[in-house]
Amino acid sequence: MNKKLIMALVGLGAALGFGLAKWSALPPLSSVFAQDARTINFSPEEKATLSSMESALTRVADAVLPSVVHLRVEKRTGRAPTIEDDGGNSEIPQEFQRFFRNVPQIVEGQGSGVIIRSDGYILTNDHVVSGADSVRVIFHDGSSTTGKVLRDPTGDLAIVKVERKGLPAASLGDSGTVKPGQFVFAIGSPFGISQSFTMGIVSGIGREQMIGDSGGSARLYPNLIQTDAAINQGNSGGPLVNSRGEVVGINTAIVGNRFGGSVGVGFAIPINMAKFSTAQLIEKGKVERGYLGITPEDVTPDDEDTYGVPRGALVRSVQNGSPGAKAGLQPGDVVAEINGKPIRGEGDLRETIAMLAPESKAALKVFRDKKPTMLTVTLGARPEDPALSNRGRADAERPTSTTSNLGISVAPVNAEARSKLEMSDSDPGVVVRSVSQNSEASRAGLMPGDVIRSVNGRTVRTPEEFKAETDKIRSGSQVRLVCVRAMGDGAVMQVLLSFPAP
Repeated sequence: MNKKLIMALVGLGAALGFGLAKWSALPPLSSVFAQDARTINFSPEEKATLSSMESALTRVADAVLPSVVHLRVEKRTGRAPTIEDDGGNSEIPQEFQRFFRNVPQIVEGQGSGVIIRSDGYILTNDHVVSGADSVRVIFHDGSSTTGKVLRDPTGDLAIVKVERKGLPAASLGDSGTVKPGQFVFAIGSPFGISQSFTMGIVSGIGREQMIGDSGGSARLYPNLIQTDAAINQGNSGGPLVNSRGEVVGINTAIVGNRFGGSVGVGFAIPINMAKFSTAQLIEKGKVERGYLGITPEDVTPDDEDTYGVPRGALVRSVQNGSPGAKAGLQPGDVVAEINGKPIRGEGDLRETIAMLAPESKAALKVFRDKKPTMLTVTLGARPEDPALSNRGRADAERPTSTTSNLGISVAPVNAEARSKLEMSDSDPGVVVRSVSQNSEASRAGLMPGDVIRSVNGRTVRTPEEFKAETDKIRSGSQVRLVCVRAMGDGAVMQVLLSFPAP
């Protein structure tokens, strides 16, 4: 060994020895921080209470998290841009270009689900999996598999069936016992962050919302559970759980900020409705619902002097030849009970009728001219809404259009929205699918689910007519849209929009 190498090793050893000595001379970490930090002096009783609460919360999480899955969805939406779209200026040799033609564009989505049977049945939202070419289920332990989808578009529910046994199924509770103020927990994969657990309370029950989404036109959701537990994009399809670890709802929608995040207003489909739907999906592959054929609205205590009852569903109209008409229901009647169950309002009536089988008989307690009377109705089968059943198909198959300078995407008005807004099949209009952020339409207050009936006084009946009318308007001028607001009482609202300069 030469002299220079020996000297280098000696120097290295000295440096290490000095470093170790220096390290050993450092004070312990505990002495680095303040020794007089303020602490909270809990009483033994308070400590026991806090410890008990923490233990209860972690027990709920430990019990339910293994039953919650992350869903990754792939949809093919047509041909992706190719090298030929570059004006033929590609550097790829011509003999290889044929491999790049007609390549399908794959769009990825994600959501959540909850295992409801150990033999491979997973419950989620229909809007999470509609139109999917592939659904991959990622379990709590990190393993994954693909599944087959069974859909209930009307109820916005779906089953993903996987070929596995012995899965940890969640306990399903009774959403009929849910009350405002109760603790609830939302579990799922917000923004793709799986196995997330948030806490809140039930803010309200029986909420009815007309909610628009990018997958189609607006959809009416009756009798939703409202919660302030944080629900974000990706939570859809995951469970809302009570303090006993029982699933009481399926997280479905939020009122979000401009980034799509939670502002403390989320909605879940009651688990009792989900049980009704999924039982039929598993047994028959489809869901059949009862049908009355009326247009209802809420009755409040303020209406008691008028109708003779403080709560119920007022019959606004009755369709000719419908089961309700055959049973003798009349406009102005108030449905107070169905099969002995009190009806609190419109959403209650819709849910109760929907959960009865077609051709079954229902006993209705009705107030007419402030006097109670009993009617017996033989329910029909609720007509299927083609607009919902066909959701999720490639955009090329949807009759939609987008006006970029307005920032609005529109679609035909489906049967559910027409019923909610009391629009006949012949009434004109197109429903707003989405509104671009920071657009003139957004600043004017236009919302997904609104129905646009005319543009500058000219009636529009289809997305094509809407586009034709808006294309006529010059930049910088004004366009007047007459809309029917999709939430609330259906009143006509006039919105004035100004086009941005080019």
